[in-house]
Amino acid sequence: MKYLRLLRAVCVLVALPGAASAAELSPAFVRIDLTDGRTLRDVTVKSYDPATGKVLLLAGRTAMSVPLALIPSPFDAQVKAAVPVAGSNLTTVTVRPAPVVAAPPAPRVVRLASPSAPSVAVDDGARARHRAAAVKRAERFFTYEFQAGSSAISVYDRDIEVEETEAIEGWPGRYRTKGRAYLQFYDSRGRSFSRTNSRFEVITEQKPGREVAAVDFTRLGEFR
Repeated sequence: MKYLRLLRAVCVLVALPGAASAAELSPAFVRIDLTDGRTLRDVTVKSYDPATGKVLLLAGRTAMSVPLALIPSPFDAQVKAAVPVAGSNLTTVTVRPAPVVAAPPAPRVVRLASPSAPSVAVDDGARARHRAAAVKRAERFFTYEFQAGSSAISVYDRDIEVEETEAIEGWPGRYRTKGRAYLQFYDSRGRSFSRTNSRFEVITEQKPGREVAAVDFTRLGEFR
């Protein structure tokens, strides 16, 4: 009995039938009696870590780390020599940094000019004819139709100044002429001479096969 207790206090290592020997990697054992009194069954030795002096074991389905000092000699030396050093079977994988993808350029904002009103084709010859008709109508108005003072007046001098003549959009054949009139007249009742001025606007029109004619005249008032 004395020798039996001593034998069990030391260690009992029984290799599984057909299992790898202690000289092979990951040796397996039916039973291991550690010196601290614990008994491990169905043990597979995985690795040994020299830094901590511990052996990684798989007892049944339970993984545990056991100090090598708990495995008595000469089995501790056999386990140390048989199993791989922890970390020796690790594969170093170089991780390449993900390529830097440049951010897409900011969308360009293109400002489109607001559609302008369709331009009206202007014939310089037609413009000149409409201007001449507008001046003629202004001369007639400020000579015979213009009223001022006592209305018993006589215009003895006038000067017609045209500012612009432009085609009227959306009304083919019509033009608008704006201008100024400078007048000198004699008032027979008051027996006085006077001067005045006035703005005006004339609308002229040319129908197919006819001459340009004034269709509207507007006196816009005096100016300074």
